[in-house]
Amino acid sequence: MLIFSGGSGYRYTLKFENVSLLVPGNLVMVGGHPVGSIDSIKLSDDNLAEMEVELDEEAREGSTFIVRKSSLSSVHSHYISMTPGPDNAPALAEGTVLGEESTTAAVEIDQLFDTFDAKTRRGWSNLIRGVSSIYAGEAAEGANKTFKYSGASFSSTQRLMAELSDQDAKLDEFVENTGGLMTTLAEVSPTLTQMVSNANTALGSIASENESLSLALQELPPTLRQGNTTFVNLRAALDDVQPLLVANGRAADAGLANFLGDDVTPVLRKLKPVASNLATISSRPGPSNDANELLEALIPLQSTARPAVNAVVRALNASQEEVSETRAYGPDIFNSFAKLGAATANYDGNGHYTRVRPTATGLSELNGTTIEPQTAPTIYGGLELISGLNRCPGGATQPIAGSNPFLDDGNLTGKCDPSQVP
Repeated sequence: MLIFSGGSGYRYTLKFENVSLLVPGNLVMVGGHPVGSIDSIKLSDDNLAEMEVELDEEAREGSTFIVRKSSLSSVHSHYISMTPGPDNAPALAEGTVLGEESTTAAVEIDQLFDTFDAKTRRGWSNLIRGVSSIYAGEAAEGANKTFKYSGASFSSTQRLMAELSDQDAKLDEFVENTGGLMTTLAEVSPTLTQMVSNANTALGSIASENESLSLALQELPPTLRQGNTTFVNLRAALDDVQPLLVANGRAADAGLANFLGDDVTPVLRKLKPVASNLATISSRPGPSNDANELLEALIPLQSTARPAVNAVVRALNASQEEVSETRAYGPDIFNSFAKLGAATANYDGNGHYTRVRPTATGLSELNGTTIEPQTAPTIYGGLELISGLNRCPGGATQPIAGSNPFLDDGNLTGKCDPSQVP
């Protein structure tokens, strides 16, 4: 439909999937500055929201229009954000009708949650209530204090992503080296398996000597106590040795006297507090405060540790195939981190931000002056459900003969679908 007017602006007709709570008088804005407004809204013959807008300047080919909202408090906060086409593009004739290829309707929060099943919606509800209880309960003061660190956190994250973006060559080298490591691990997989098996055998042999270990641990505390007595007696003997050394120094060879006096005596002096400390560590009054009680407490550990060690061995043996398959996806996994910086390239007065725009079909339609729910075929007719994804390594990009998708010399044949490519 072409609409002409005698006003000073340029009139165009925009067709949206739904009205998105817009009303006549809402603004058309470019970069936050008004460039026009909505004159009227009606239902088109093809059941789309048809809006007539008046712009201050001519629109050009390639211009797009997206419904935005600055808040959820009022319909007056809704507006149409216009992205002008290139300056060298031809101007659009007044009255041009721009369809869904040039327009994008807003998605309401209820539409988003209606896409989940009942179990998922309950989960979201519990999550939101839990977060609410954090900021409303006894921990509210501490939780709210964390907000003052949000700016620094986001700034640090932005700098990290920028640094990662600037280090593409190093990241590529890292991914390449990681791929080489995974290849090497795959080549020595039998050796690693044998190593784990040998470790399992060794641990099993140790466990089989449970009675001997238990007996040794039982005999160790009396041994330490005897050693404690010996060290205590040695401390008293050291005081008696020193006069002997002095006497021997007068009668013995001068070299031996100097050795005993200058070398041995300082060592014995330093040994005295060490022996005293060892005696204290070995036995102290009171429960659970010396090495004797520690060793006695270790005796029951063997029965607890043995099942855990056996479980670790079984897990390592069972994960060999998964680790080998995951190695082939190493470049895909690490390359995703290299591209994270691009997601935050946009920025405004508040700094960098990430733009997320979920889309879905409208759940209601305007029938005259009444908003009625749409039928199931109309709601879901534009959706395409993608399931059964089983891509091979490198399958997320356009295929290149001899390069990707990567089947790991046939090791992934039958485990992924090389036909699933863009």
